Amino acid sequence: MRDEGTTRRGVLASALMGVGLVTAYGTLGVQGLLFLLPKRLQPRTRLLFAGRIDDYPVGGVRTVHDLEGTPVLIRRTEEGFTAFDATCPHLGCKVHWEPDEDRFFCPCHKGMFHADGVGYAGPPGDAGQRLSELNMKIDDVAGVVYLEVKAVSGRLA
Repeated sequence: MRDEGTTRRGVLASALMGVGLVTAYGTLGVQGLLFLLPKRLQPRTRLLFAGRIDDYPVGGVRTVHDLEGTPVLIRRTEEGFTAFDATCPHLGCKVHWEPDEDRFFCPCHKGMFHADGVGYAGPPGDAGQRLSELNMKIDDVAGVVYLEVKAVSGRLA
């Protein structure tokens, strides 16, 4: 006759349920703490004036620099604006826009990106990488384009 006590299957099931409960409650606890923490612990950002809407022709790309001097490529289409960090995700070289080819190009290893920032040739294309997008704010009433950038310490935010 088989003992009705603890079995291996029962111990394993109890252990897995315990791990699941600890993981669930731990995640809930961390999210609760993040909700209660003050916003000042989050990275500070600010809006940087990037020009007037009229300064950006539809289909064109314009380069501006953030507060740290990093180039940002702002593209305007019929649908709106998109800002890309000009740093290639492959090795950190600077990407530039080639209007005749309708693409972003990285000269270091001949990396090529579609106009939407997705790599399609060279090491970025092989690795499935894309250009990082940055947040923007478009004020249609004032006709102004703002770029959301990380506030630099030591400067007014």
